[in-house]
Amino acid sequence: MSHVLVLHSKLPAGPCPAGLSLLLKRLPYAKRLELEAREPDARCTSLAGIALALRGMTVMLSGPVDPCRLSFPAGGKPCLPGGVGFSISHSGPHVGVALCSDCEPGFDLERVDAWAGEPAASRSRLVRWTATEAVLKAAGRGLRDAPQVDLDASLRMGRVSGASFNLVPVEIANDVVAFLATGNPASLVRVEEVETSALAP
Repeated sequence: MSHVLVLHSKLPAGPCPAGLSLLLKRLPYAKRLELEAREPDARCTSLAGIALALRGMTVMLSGPVDPCRLSFPAGGKPCLPGGVGFSISHSGPHVGVALCSDCEPGFDLERVDAWAGEPAASRSRLVRWTATEAVLKAAGRGLRDAPQVDLDASLRMGRVSGASFNLVPVEIANDVVAFLATGNPASLVRVEEVETSALAP
């Protein structure tokens, strides 16, 4: 059984909070260069996800984690070598991260307010897609492998390439659909909202 911490935040409109800009300077050099090349909104959203991950690690490891310890492999999943597994997702202003100390979680969230006028079938496809992405992230696979993901009718289990993952819907906001995927059943999922002003170390 796995205990999972999910932290989420909603970014305000306007300039990136100053604390997140300060975090940028503390990241590994290659990641900093990559983020500096992005558009401001995309850079801010990515920094918010990293800040949430660091905050969750501080809770789970009972002490702060130096951002320089994070690893961002090209084409791979960000990680803390020898530490807590985490998965970051964002859609619109919403950013979230799932962290687990005994397995690699997969987490995906999608904003649904843009689907308000769409048929129920379209929204159902979005829910299934969110679950599919969570499974792919837990398995360390890319979006090209999405056709290989098999979800059960209840969206409680997902399989890809012979590996099975437990799925749990996560309540974040009325305009967000989110799923958590773990290799072990999640016995406890703790969900907390974090104010943007408290994100950066």
